[in-house]
Amino acid sequence: MHKPSVKLLALLGAGLLSTHALAQNPAANYPQRPIRVVVGFPPGGATDILARIVSQHMSASWGQSVVVDNRGGAGGTVAADMVSRANPDGYTLMMVPSGPFTISASTYENLPYDTANGFAALSLLAWVTNAIVVPANSPINNLQDLIRMAKEKPGQLSNSSSGNGSLHHLAGEVFKQLTGTKIIHVPFKGGGPALVAISTGEVTFGMSSLPSIMPLLQAKRIRPIVVTSQKRSAALPDVPTIAEAGLPLPAGLEMREWYGMVAPLKTPPAIVEKLNAEMVKIIRRPDVQTRLTEMGAEAAGSTPRELATQIANDVKTWAKVVKETGVKAN
Repeated sequence: MHKPSVKLLALLGAGLLSTHALAQNPAANYPQRPIRVVVGFPPGGATDILARIVSQHMSASWGQSVVVDNRGGAGGTVAADMVSRANPDGYTLMMVPSGPFTISASTYENLPYDTANGFAALSLLAWVTNAIVVPANSPINNLQDLIRMAKEKPGQLSNSSSGNGSLHHLAGEVFKQLTGTKIIHVPFKGGGPALVAISTGEVTFGMSSLPSIMPLLQAKRIRPIVVTSQKRSAALPDVPTIAEAGLPLPAGLEMREWYGMVAPLKTPPAIVEKLNAEMVKIIRRPDVQTRLTEMGAEAAGSTPRELATQIANDVKTWAKVVKETGVKAN
């Protein structure tokens, strides 16, 4: 029987070492196939827009397809449940908006996943300001007009939201509490459909994120009357803040939203690190920052731990607001 040559043994040994190295570092050749970025809402909203910006640059950088998969329903919880059960291999990710993602932990009973501890946080990508908007031909010109009309016609005005239990829904309930008004809440399946309802006059007004409203604003189909952030937006410098318009928000209540990327729990740390590094690099590109500013968003970029902490803190904060307003998702 012939003995294996020294050269053959060396090759076998190198192969075994290479296989062992790949097992120890699953990110070494990642990604090797298309990546799916799940969005829990229909196309057209800020979550979808930001997901597509990041996906396009990831695909260009890595030479692999990065596909946005819109799975609307139940305030994003259908998509979150699907992602929580996906194989934790780095090929299924999810773009999450802070409001629906963290609020759902309190507005839905018996969620099949743990919002604060059931996902691998990747990076916080952007902060987004919200605005209260009305149809372009509305007689409402400012916040005081809206409040006065709501008091003169109790139960006759309506406001849209991106869904029951969304941040925009809760913000509307807080608005009614602060102003002592009765307004009909009309939920839609996502920010896009909610904005269309405003632009057509189906509802009196609504709150939406600046990236979502920009196309309809530029088309002169809607008008913003206030932004809900503590300072004016660089994208809408002439629009007053809600406090400037005479309605300061309760201390500690943040009506801005953040957007971040998560993956299934137990995604290998090496892949989490590689995804985080790529996303932070993308979000800090000058051209991406310029585009985000034009959309009314502020580029972020964070460590996985920072996003995980943000999620946990927001779950607690919104649980208090949900309890005070009595909002339920269904």
